[in-house]
Amino acid sequence: MDLHPLLKDPRAVLVVREPVPAEPAWADFEHVGERALDAAGFRLHGEKVVFKPNVTSGEHFANPDTGITTHPGFIAGMIRYAREHGARRDGFYIVEDPRNSDDNKPRHWKATGYEALAEATGAKLRCPNVYNTVRRTAPRPRVHATRRVSRLAVAPDSVLINAPKLKTHNLSITTLCMKNLMGLDLVFDRHYCAQAWQEMPPHVRDEKRPRHEWMTREIHEQWQEGLARRLADLAQVIQPRLNVVEGVVGRDGTGFNRGRNFTLGMAVVGVNMIAVDAITSFIMGFDPLRLVYLKVAAAAGLGCNDARDLRVYTAEDGDLRLCRDIDRLRLDPPFEVISGVKEEQLSAVA
Repeated sequence: MDLHPLLKDPRAVLVVREPVPAEPAWADFEHVGERALDAAGFRLHGEKVVFKPNVTSGEHFANPDTGITTHPGFIAGMIRYAREHGARRDGFYIVEDPRNSDDNKPRHWKATGYEALAEATGAKLRCPNVYNTVRRTAPRPRVHATRRVSRLAVAPDSVLINAPKLKTHNLSITTLCMKNLMGLDLVFDRHYCAQAWQEMPPHVRDEKRPRHEWMTREIHEQWQEGLARRLADLAQVIQPRLNVVEGVVGRDGTGFNRGRNFTLGMAVVGVNMIAVDAITSFIMGFDPLRLVYLKVAAAAGLGCNDARDLRVYTAEDGDLRLCRDIDRLRLDPPFEVISGVKEEQLSAVA
């Protein structure tokens, strides 16, 4: 796999903006996906390509235009570009659990848009179950010494492209590259939020009132810490070759049904998940130095989460230009989070 020389730096992040209509069609998503790889100088030499979009519970939403999941048109654009720039012709895979259920039953992907994508492109749809996962060791574990993860995601002859949705989440605040890896874990083991909840003190776990009536910011951040440690372990096990955030349409709120969509025409690209998450979170209006999962990741040596210590590029006139004023990239209004914290809804903290 080759990239533009500037983007081989783990502290480099590319922000691509393309004009799209207020309600983008499939072709608009496809164009931005294709444009993101083109601007990044992405080239292959006969490798397989494995895409990890965020389609968690996509079978339940049954609509690719909700703004909740990575749009299949975005992946279609990247597939088309990769096919024209050196990928193995029959070597495209999409790995995710679109049902979010603890079983080995086949996923149907109906109405997610991904079944149509697979038919049109020949991409193969896979879900990490007990039959197609392998055990890998985390060198410096904080919770999980080993993880059973998608065989395709760690195959040496594959290029893993991590393609999360640009959106917020009720627990992690932003849910981007690092958290998107959870869908590559064995379907029975990837409930990190629930696992972190079980580590909370008994008086917290046993509270029967609705969380918005009693959960403080401090308790919420303690819960975030448990999630963050698990994400840091998984990030040691699975390291995507490229991360491409789909922000053609971004979403705030809980990350699921409650929230607003924002048409942005954006993609954020980089080789290091922490750097990409930091810049994307910054663009959304958050301070990545205060996001718990990024603090834990940076402390674990997985990357830099200081937006002002990263090199941000924009695609202009057929080349990459260093952005000397990253504040101009921030969204106005900023994204807001519906977190369930008692004092207030967590909103932009920068």
